[in-house]
Amino acid sequence: MNSSADSAFSQLSVSIIAGSEEHNIRDCLASVSFAGEIVVVCSQQDDATMEIAREFTDRVLYRPFEGYASQKAFALAECTGAWVLSLDADERVSEELRREIREVLGADGPLDGYYVPRRNHFHGRWIRHGGWYPDHQLRLFRRERTRVTERLVHEGFDVDGSRGHLRGHLLHYTLPRVRHMLKKNLDYALYEAREKRGRRRITALDFLLRPPLEFLKKYVFQRAFLDGWEGFIISVIHASNKRQMLIYLWELQYRGGDGAGSEEDRGSTEKRSGDRA
Repeated sequence: MNSSADSAFSQLSVSIIAGSEEHNIRDCLASVSFAGEIVVVCSQQDDATMEIAREFTDRVLYRPFEGYASQKAFALAECTGAWVLSLDADERVSEELRREIREVLGADGPLDGYYVPRRNHFHGRWIRHGGWYPDHQLRLFRRERTRVTERLVHEGFDVDGSRGHLRGHLLHYTLPRVRHMLKKNLDYALYEAREKRGRRRITALDFLLRPPLEFLKKYVFQRAFLDGWEGFIISVIHASNKRQMLIYLWELQYRGGDGAGSEEDRGSTEKRSGDRA
């Protein structure tokens, strides 16, 4: 435990999962240095992520990547504080959020879990539309009343108890270039296809309608056009991701297999396991 943490923060554990994140991990950890305990679970050892993390905490663990939900469940189990704040390596706690967390911990609640509004930074600007804001995430909760939802993609937490909302922002610095996001979305599309494999079989109509409808939802109905070129590109990427998911799903439903790919493909997925959108 962090002996320098004040009495309110001494009961807080911060759990972080990371892949190859030497470019992000220092800022992430600096933003939560107030916590009584910090647990970092790394799935890669090919860069300086673990070395940098040890500058902030001695609870730095290596665990081969077995899926986002599995990694988060392992990190949660390693925490010892009564309260847990869960982060990804590309996220930062704002000063306003830090103050609110202190108020919650000082009062020991009164609720059991709290959603945090997340601001997403993409290509040099904060995105405010297209479903990217306020992007509420359940991230602060009582440890003994919380479990990780078992999903391959878009995993989260389930709190057995009351929930509320905080106002302070969690700052999310997404992948810095479009090419990085496109690569990451290939992994997400495959995970989503695996989850949907047993549902209704897709048809040619799905390929014709669903990608353009996804673009319209983001760009028009969720007003991504108000974010300029970045909003347009995000909408195009979401539509492309839907098309890629359908291609994977077609392969799984009509050609069999689990879509796992080669050992090289799986290694690439693990390496990017800390790069979250």
